[in-house]
Amino acid sequence: MVQTNTVDLHAYAIPLLHAAKYPSSDVCGVLLGKNTADGLLVKTAIPFFHHWTTVTPMLEIALKQTNLYAKKNDLNIVGWYHGNARSDDTVLPERAIKVTETIKRNNQDKAIIFLINNKQLAHLEADESAITPFVYTDNQWRKLKEPFTSNNLDATLNEKDTYSKVRGLFSSSAYNRIHDFDEHVDDVSLNWLETSKMAL
Repeated sequence: MVQTNTVDLHAYAIPLLHAAKYPSSDVCGVLLGKNTADGLLVKTAIPFFHHWTTVTPMLEIALKQTNLYAKKNDLNIVGWYHGNARSDDTVLPERAIKVTETIKRNNQDKAIIFLINNKQLAHLEADESAITPFVYTDNQWRKLKEPFTSNNLDATLNEKDTYSKVRGLFSSSAYNRIHDFDEHVDDVSLNWLETSKMAL
C-alpha cells in the first residue's frame, strides 16, 4: 500500500524558495513532520546546502543539529528534498536516495523525497506542482504521478490556496529570507534552523 502524504504550506514553499535563491546550484534539505496511521504529515523544511551537497561530515553535523531541533518542536525528520542546478535535469540523484534511506530507517520505515521541477518552477502561474514527490513502494522509489490533484490522493496539500500563496512569496522575493546550513557556516548569526518557521 502506498503511504498517504499531506503537505503543509511551509513544506511545499521552503524547498522552492531555496532553489530560487540559488538558481545555478544544486540545493537540498530535510523535510520535518509527523507520522500518521497511513503515512506522513509533512509540516515544514530546513534548507541544508547549496555548495557542498555531497560532503558527508557536514551532512552529519547538519542532520544531528536538525534532529535535536525537530525533537524540541515535537517533529521528526520525515524526508529529503533536492533541486538540480540544470533546469532540464529531472533525475533523482543517488545521494538523495541514500540520505532518504537513512531517514526512512530512523522513522518507522516512512519517508518521502521531494524533487524540485525546475521547468515548472519557472511557470508558477499555472496551478501545477513544482515538486515531484517520490515514495518507497514495491522495493523502489517511485514518483507519484499528478501529485496534489484530485487524481492522486497519495499526496495532498493542506491548504487549497498553496499555489497562489507561493506565487505571492516569489513576487515579494521571500527567497531572500531563506538561510541554509552553508550560509550559517559562513555567518553563524544566520539562524538556518528557524527558516522552518519563517513567516509565509
